[in-house]
Amino acid sequence: MKTLSMALVLAAALFAGCAKETEQTMWQKIEASRANNNPDSTILACQTLLKDFPEGTLAPGALYMIAESYYRGKHDPQTATGYYRSFIARYPDVVQTPVAMFLIGFIYNNDLKNTDSARIGYEQFLARFPTHELAASAKFELDNIGKTPDQILAEQEPKSATKK
Repeated sequence: MKTLSMALVLAAALFAGCAKETEQTMWQKIEASRANNNPDSTILACQTLLKDFPEGTLAPGALYMIAESYYRGKHDPQTATGYYRSFIARYPDVVQTPVAMFLIGFIYNNDLKNTDSARIGYEQFLARFPTHELAASAKFELDNIGKTPDQILAEQEPKSATKK
């Protein structure tokens, strides 16, 4: 009897050790990695969540977080745009979709200096989300695409001077 009890305890411990983490537990690890400014760990944890829970409620956030980690954490705008595009294709109707679309134009314009792709990105954003809170920013970016901050300021000064 003692042997059977010991075997059950060992089996239970082994089973508990092999049990998959919950989606929420994985998300806590993602948040902890992000809070510790560890983009590599954040990306790895997000990829694990997406592999284990591809249809989970936190999957959209995990894919978006990968894009964010590449852009803001690893300073890799090219890879980030690829992940933002994957996010938009997979989750076209979630709350982060308009921001991801805007960021594609923003990254192409401000980080990659690819004005043609930036213009396409902003135009696609505005076509889909013309009343979004970022629409005014997208229009401003389109109006000033390819200009330096000094050029933009120089164009604004005459308008300000004539109003006085």
